[in-house]
Amino acid sequence: MGRFGFAVGFFVLLASVALPAPASFAAAVVAQPGAIPVPDVVGGLQGCWHAPGQVRGKDASSIARGDWHIGHLYFMLQLRGLAAEKPYVAAIIYGGGPKVGTFGSYWLDVYGGTAPTQVTGAPTKDGFTVAYDYGDSVYTNLFTKKGNGWRWTIMERFKGKPEKLFAQYELTPARCEGMAFDF
Repeated sequence: MGRFGFAVGFFVLLASVALPAPASFAAAVVAQPGAIPVPDVVGGLQGCWHAPGQVRGKDASSIARGDWHIGHLYFMLQLRGLAAEKPYVAAIIYGGGPKVGTFGSYWLDVYGGTAPTQVTGAPTKDGFTVAYDYGDSVYTNLFTKKGNGWRWTIMERFKGKPEKLFAQYELTPARCEGMAFDF
């Protein structure tokens, strides 16, 4: 599928979540033959989550919701911080990578987007990892299955410096009722 295909799919995904579509169209969307899907382990984040955590040592309690789009080709994890004084919202979109079993991602948040950022993602024995390479820094996200939830650890590494903890969340299942997200 390559970067171009992922970029096109990304814009189609944005249109699909931003514009209302007739129910008959939504039900007819299926993955095309030859399309490389996101590995199933990413779909383990489907549903709503309480996400207490911290970013750079400060409280970053949040809620999250994960759902599939476009015939299970793309998965989107939305994160919304609960601190009213510093609102944070992110949409993290995962799409199939250049080879079966790999994936790419776009991280879009209140600070901007990741494109064009080199991203590599792959399943691990107990979850998955995805790294965003910004040139001067790499942010590695490790999702580890923990009981009926997930531990989400984000490590930060700047060139010439040791890797350090950037953020960590403990995702536990939650009811979606009353949770508000942008998409």
